[in-house]
Amino acid sequence: MKSVFINNLVSDMKLQGFYLCIQKRIRRKRDGSPYIDLLLQDKSGIIRARIWDNVDKLIKKFDNGDPIALKGITYSYGDNLFIKIKNINRASIDKYKKYGFEPSDLIPTSKLNVKQLWIQLQKEIKTISKPHFKKLVTKILTDHKQKFQIYPASISFHYNYQHGLLEQTVSLIKIAKLLARNYAVNSDLLLTGACLHQIGKLYSINVGFSDKKNDSKQLVGNAILSRDIVNKYINQIKKFPEDDKVQLEHLILSYQGRREWQSPIEPQTIEAILLHTINYMDSQVNFMSRDEK
Repeated sequence: MKSVFINNLVSDMKLQGFYLCIQKRIRRKRDGSPYIDLLLQDKSGIIRARIWDNVDKLIKKFDNGDPIALKGITYSYGDNLFIKIKNINRASIDKYKKYGFEPSDLIPTSKLNVKQLWIQLQKEIKTISKPHFKKLVTKILTDHKQKFQIYPASISFHYNYQHGLLEQTVSLIKIAKLLARNYAVNSDLLLTGACLHQIGKLYSINVGFSDKKNDSKQLVGNAILSRDIVNKYINQIKKFPEDDKVQLEHLILSYQGRREWQSPIEPQTIEAILLHTINYMDSQVNFMSRDEK
């Protein structure tokens, strides 16, 4: 089937298409019965959708943050266009590639060139002086290159567009290098943390590369998931210094800053405080300024 991009939809159009569910809520009709209110996205825009019938059955077929395949019809209500969904399923390359499903069609694209961003990231990695840190970052990013060049940093908040995670990583490294010049810190540790602390998002965010549900990974949380991925690679590097491993693990686990923000631990080193601060600052600035880009 040929998916129709959101910016090409008009009223009374029957469609089969692929979109990203960025919001899923249960609401009530006037008679008290439930319906599902959705906010869907592709790289061209966003649209509201409703599931009025078979709610108990269809609500189990997808989760918030999932790519979805739907059948439905568009309709106008006031000045707004909606999709009335008749059937819906979680989408993935495994199931829907033969029907034209492409994860990259679901996410808006950064205005920055992905190839130039990747080249810039490689140059920044080369400035890491400790061989074991450089080897770790190079191996992880090389093994995850395809996803890293596509994935957003989040679904609906900061850098929520194609290769947003790559764009944010480059931004964080630039800021980290500036701060490292002003404070007595382990710059190699800080740069490595800036590169790797969000690597778990390539597994917890679902944009359709796999049909496997990510429930367990979402429940674990990005910080712990990132820590586990990094430790797996560290175990493959001979004589990786134990102290550097512990320090890097602390950066990853504490980057969210506060326990009330779902951080497993709060920052207890200067490098950890800096990583949390630049990550928070950069995310907020991107969110506030994205409509201006």
